[in-house]
Amino acid sequence: MAHVSGPGPGSLDDRLVLRPIGIDDFSSVRYLHATSLRAQTLDVLSEEEVAAFVRLVYSPAYPDLLLKEEMWCGWLDGELIGTISWHAGGSSGSTASIGGIFVRHPRLGIGRRLLAEAEARVHQSGFERLSACATANAVPFFLKFGYEPVSRGVRSLSVECVLPVTFVKKRLPPGRPAGAALN
Repeated sequence: MAHVSGPGPGSLDDRLVLRPIGIDDFSSVRYLHATSLRAQTLDVLSEEEVAAFVRLVYSPAYPDLLLKEEMWCGWLDGELIGTISWHAGGSSGSTASIGGIFVRHPRLGIGRRLLAEAEARVHQSGFERLSACATANAVPFFLKFGYEPVSRGVRSLSVECVLPVTFVKKRLPPGRPAGAALN
C-alpha cells in the first residue's frame, strides 16, 4: 500500500469510506479478521489460540456472531481494511461493548477512525459507557484513547475459542465525540 499522509485531497482521511457491514461483505470480513489477528498477535497469543480463532472465523457459526452486533467496515479504494463492532452490554443499559476491532494496516489512523465512529454511534444510541475485551497487543491502542484497564481474564468466543484479554472501559463524554462523522 502506498504511503498516504496528512489531511487533504487524496489522504487516507479523504479516501477511507466507513459503512455498515453488508451480507456481501462476509467473505472479506472473514479474511480480514483471520489475517489481521494472525499477523498482529504473534507475540501475545499461542499458535493454538490463533488457530482456534481462524477455525471459528471460517466456521458456519461466524456470520451469526457478526449479525448479533452492529458492525461498520472501513474501505480504502475498494479494499476492506478495518472493521469495528459493538452491542449493548451489561445489565444497567448504559454500557455498550465493542465486540471487536480489526485493522489490516496498523498505525495509519484506521483504528482511530473506526473507534471514533463507534463511540459516536454508541453515544447517539444513548449509552454512557463503552467497554472492550482487548488482546494484549491492542491494550495500548485503547489506553491511548482514554480507556482504563479494569481486569484481565478470557473471552470465550466459542467452546473451542477462548482468548486471554484485558477488559477496558471508558465513560463517553457528554455531546458527540470529536473526530466522529455521523452520516
